Amino acid sequence: MVMEEYNNRNGHIDAIRKHFGITLAAVSRYNSQHGDEIKNSCKIFHLKGSDKEKVRALLCMISAPDDTRYNSDGSLVDKYGTMLAAALIYNPQFYAMAVNYYEAINAGFSAGAVNNVIRFPINSGNAFAAAAVFIAVLFVALLVLVNSRTGQRINNEWIAGLTIPQKGQDGVSFVSDGDEGVRIGIKSPLVGIAMAAGNKPEDLSAVVAYYTKAIKAEHNNASLYVNRGIAYTLQGYVDSAIKDFNKAIELDPYNATAYFNRAVAYMGKGNGETQKAIDDLMTVLTLNPGDSEAYYTLGVLYFRQYEDDEAKPTALLKRAIDAFSHIQGYKDADIIFDYLSRLL
Repeated sequence: MVMEEYNNRNGHIDAIRKHFGITLAAVSRYNSQHGDEIKNSCKIFHLKGSDKEKVRALLCMISAPDDTRYNSDGSLVDKYGTMLAAALIYNPQFYAMAVNYYEAINAGFSAGAVNNVIRFPINSGNAFAAAAVFIAVLFVALLVLVNSRTGQRINNEWIAGLTIPQKGQDGVSFVSDGDEGVRIGIKSPLVGIAMAAGNKPEDLSAVVAYYTKAIKAEHNNASLYVNRGIAYTLQGYVDSAIKDFNKAIELDPYNATAYFNRAVAYMGKGNGETQKAIDDLMTVLTLNPGDSEAYYTLGVLYFRQYEDDEAKPTALLKRAIDAFSHIQGYKDADIIFDYLSRLL
């Protein structure tokens, strides 16, 4: 759905505009008078103050006409419709994030509103439940100085940009991918994910305990260190995670998954460790040429750097585009590639 709508962006927006009776003249006039607001429209996904109402109106506007789940108080669309239509037309990034946000919410309903997707109060005038939305163009983590026996825990918003691997049948361990362990998933740099109140990372202490016990019994098994390192990463304890990935690489120098996960952990530490993350991803590509996950993560990393740099270096953008150009049919790489190409 996302790909189809993105490729037919103009037609999709035109249908939305006509359905709600918003004229092009009104949209153009609003954009000329409120250019800065349209430029910064992606900030509404932070769900602060009146932004909650704007997101409710947006969900109503972007859904199919017969989809009653997102029915909003008509006054909200009357109030914000022109502004939202202008943002959809004049800010391609806003459109991409709006569609992906809608998809994320739908996925939550389809899965029974699983952990990381908030239940929206549909058909209600009540305010949204307290929520924080992670916007991937603001991915770069701030370190949170919280002392722990497992080290300092990094910022929760960065953790929200990661995907937990599939759990094992025991409900505790991760499913092992062969002899290398499993990989941490990276969410799209264009998608807004609605997080539960408090934006707290999942408690994976049971997984850590599981693998700690397994490591005591089988201390030379690299995949056990990889999987425990993943649990540490998803809790925000990247220093402990890196130690486990280091041990896995010491035991198995050709373990591409250990290098991949260590790169993700380095990314969580911020710009100071960016080159180490790049080096690890390059090692993965040396071991597995054509590794789509490595190219995807490398592209996300360069795109984060580009977004974080006020100068917006063309070289970084070209590196991100080059990374995504190596991927065929993987996640939403085509959408991201198209969006980044428009920035050149």
